[in-house]
Amino acid sequence: EIYPGFAATDVLFNDVGAVIGVATCDMGIENNGELGANYTRGMELLCKYVLIGEGERGSLAKQLIAKLDLQKDREPQKFCIGIKELWQVNPENHRP
Repeated sequence: EIYPGFAATDVLFNDVGAVIGVATCDMGIENNGELGANYTRGMELLCKYVLIGEGERGSLAKQLIAKLDLQKDREPQKFCIGIKELWQVNPENHRP
C-alpha cells in the first residue's frame, strides 16, 4: 500500500529488535506545539517486510544505522554531486 502525503517518521521494532513497520507523523499540531482541533495521531503501519527507500541520509535510514550499528567496522559514507542531465546545445543558442 502507498500512503501519499503521510511521511514516515519512526521505524518500529519488536521486543527482539527486528523491524516490524513504520509510524507516520502526527497531524494537526499547532505552531506552538499544542494539539489543535484537527489533531490526528500518526498511524503505525505494521508489515512482514519493510523497504526503506529514502536514501542513505534520510531520517529513517539514520535511525536504522544508529539502532542496528550498521556503520561498525565500515568506511565512512561518501557523498558527491553528480550530473542528472546533460544537454547538447547548438553554439548559436547560448553564450558562455
